Amino acid sequence: MKKAFLVLILIAAISLSGCFTNTKTKTEKNAPISPKSTVQAVKEVSLYFLNSKMSGLNMEVRSVSENADLLKQVINELMKGPSDQYSKPIIPDNTKLLSVQLKDTTAYVNFSKDYTSSTSIDGTTAKYMVAALVNTLTGLPNINSVQILVEGNKIDSLYGYKIGLDPLNRIVLTGEVYIDKDRIKKLQESTSFGKDSWRLDPMKVIQEEGGIVGFSPDDDFSLESKKGGIALINAIHDNKSYLVTLVQPEGDKEGNIWVISDVKPKFTKIPEADPTKGETFIYGIVQAINYDTRVVTIEREYQDTSDINNVAGPDIKVLPNAIIHRQSKIGYDSQGGYQYSETDMDFTDIKVGDELGMILTKNKEARAVIDSDKNTITSYSSQEANIIVLSPMRNNSVTSPIKVVGKARVFEAVVNIRLLDSNGNILTQTSVQASAGAPSWGDFQADIQYNPLSTPQDGTLQVFSLSPKDGSVQDLVSIPLYLK
Repeated sequence: MKKAFLVLILIAAISLSGCFTNTKTKTEKNAPISPKSTVQAVKEVSLYFLNSKMSGLNMEVRSVSENADLLKQVINELMKGPSDQYSKPIIPDNTKLLSVQLKDTTAYVNFSKDYTSSTSIDGTTAKYMVAALVNTLTGLPNINSVQILVEGNKIDSLYGYKIGLDPLNRIVLTGEVYIDKDRIKKLQESTSFGKDSWRLDPMKVIQEEGGIVGFSPDDDFSLESKKGGIALINAIHDNKSYLVTLVQPEGDKEGNIWVISDVKPKFTKIPEADPTKGETFIYGIVQAINYDTRVVTIEREYQDTSDINNVAGPDIKVLPNAIIHRQSKIGYDSQGGYQYSETDMDFTDIKVGDELGMILTKNKEARAVIDSDKNTITSYSSQEANIIVLSPMRNNSVTSPIKVVGKARVFEAVVNIRLLDSNGNILTQTSVQASAGAPSWGDFQADIQYNPLSTPQDGTLQVFSLSPKDGSVQDLVSIPLYLK
């Protein structure tokens, strides 16, 4: 009995020994694993907000996480508003983001009704609000257009600014760009301390900050000239050409920043119809036009046999990126026929009764439109002018001194400038030497000073040359201004 008891104790000891050995081995195989890093990858994105005058856009670079929904993050950042004192929000207070979705390359952004309920927003401000939202989101990967929804529904206009029911592509804002002197000083100080050194190169500025006027970094840019603190850059966006002016607000010297100051549309060449791609050319008189859907209804004009055989119309869709020209009569050729000049125009400038020539794709959509002037001879356009004023622009509000910048091809390179008040009296006048004389084009620049006015009033800036034959005024360019 005692012997049996000892055997049982021995067996128990061996069993326990085995248990301890297995437990130790199992523990070693499942040793604690170091936790994964919680550091998130970040991405810098460009956001656009209203400038301090709500007359254009400012850019702000912000960091977001690459590990989350980038599109939703960026919209939420826009809804937070700008972080600096020189910008204003683009989304009204109390607006909620109900949903956001990316389908193909279109971002569908659905806001609450508060987005359209503000009482302090007009159509002009709404234009820049829409441009800021669209230009921000189309700067993200794989997004080409934005569909704005309110409570799940498309909206045709925002505070009187017509946007149509189709998704919106990046919006190019033409005209003078407001330059906030206090903001410029902050940017200059920041750059002087080594931040954002790209601001020292006008070409890099248009690539980095061109979104404030609607350009993309991958647009085609070329430097036309750079002199005296003014740089002219040719830009092509969505098959349309623009002339962009950049200036150095703090003066023309190394180490001073460049900013965009003006965007002008240029004449854009229309590539000829390519029959090998199924393209054709037709003529027609506009009977009706839908500006929302970009569809024109035409009555066909059969002017040649190829047009007779072209089955198209009467409803023609004009593509969003179509090149549209106004063809004006400017003179007569040696055979007694008309001479023409073509300038860029917008789709909204087409009217019922206009005579259109259209290049159609194989899908019978217009990629190019020529709107022919049915009037008699008109004056020469700026394409044929010998003086082109780049700044100031028509109807700008100005204070003394006025910086006048332009190009001229005039006798002995002498450009005359005078400023008239609302009664036509001369407030001041001067002349300036362009960098080259006719027949070459030369650049000119002048600061026009005038005495303080008792009250703001309308005025006219006149830029012209004098005839070497009799001293009469010629090549006159008149620009209406609001003088302060």
